Amino acid sequence: MDDQWSMFLYAGIKNARYQLGDAIAAYAAGTLDKPHDPHALAVLYRHMGVCRLLTTGVAEPLFIAQMQSVSAYLHRLPMLPEDDKVTSRGGVFWDAIGGEYWDAAAEIVRHSRASVNPTWEHEDDFLYVWFLMTRYFPEDERQRAAPYQQALLDRWTTVLMGGYDPRHSLCDALLHRDSRRFCAVFDEVADFRETRLRHLLDKGQLPKETTVWSLPIWPEGLALLRLAERDGLETDEHCKGVPQVIRAANPYRYDGEAWRQIDVKVVFRG
Repeated sequence: MDDQWSMFLYAGIKNARYQLGDAIAAYAAGTLDKPHDPHALAVLYRHMGVCRLLTTGVAEPLFIAQMQSVSAYLHRLPMLPEDDKVTSRGGVFWDAIGGEYWDAAAEIVRHSRASVNPTWEHEDDFLYVWFLMTRYFPEDERQRAAPYQQALLDRWTTVLMGGYDPRHSLCDALLHRDSRRFCAVFDEVADFRETRLRHLLDKGQLPKETTVWSLPIWPEGLALLRLAERDGLETDEHCKGVPQVIRAANPYRYDGEAWRQIDVKVVFRG
């Protein structure tokens, strides 16, 4: 890690803590009440957690930040009007799975919108997240059944209109529990993500301050690996954006009030 990137990481921690100091009080008081505010608070916690992970080399700060991200989001999600819910904004869902906060992930699914929000999202993005939500956290027997999951993939194929989306192939591999195909497509999705981020950086459309923490760590990738392994699939040992250190088991118990304090005291799982 060069000195400039190291400087950005420490500055990122400092800035996130500063912004959280004001945001937590306003969020608790209900004055930070725009539809995007739960996501914004979650991003601040995620930013701080990833930067701390990268500066310390240990996963615990990330696991704690994921808990805070998820708990902040769930504090408001049940009260959001359906028109303000955007299921494809899955960052907090990835945090819940990556942190192995399985009950919290199920709670996110329970309160998420079950249809595309045409004002704020594309249907293919919705179908990607909704497929994973209902496959692993079904609300009823209908969602649990393979025909429902296949129908989502079929609709996704229609939406693509002959185009190719590696996420579709990845979900199909999960549906059919195909470890070899999953690993191959996972690498493809990871490569696409990295290429897109580097392109935005080169174009000056992604600040270095953001790139320094978003490029090396891929929370969505961690979540996908957790889900695949929960299904019994074999995954590769070395995956781009998902270093081994964060694939370890999370030792912490979920606390729904963790978002209220930046330096929250966590409890180990029993």
